[in-house]
Amino acid sequence: MREQVNHCPLGINHMLDKIAYDYVRDIKNRGANTAKIKQQLAERVKNYSEEDKAKLRELIQKWLTK
Repeated sequence: MREQVNHCPLGINHMLDKIAYDYVRDIKNRGANTAKIKQQLAERVKNYSEEDKAKLRELIQKWLTK
């Protein structure tokens, strides 16, 4: 299996936090096509490990509650 390459100098969690923030920001825009945004996120993270996906879910919840 291909290993996920992380080019972010601050680490994988910073990268996941940015993905979560961008996702929540896009979803909260008025008139946003949420189905399309969710599909794009699913395509983007489909090769991530289950651990990374769980962490991403936690980060999305964090940004949704702020």
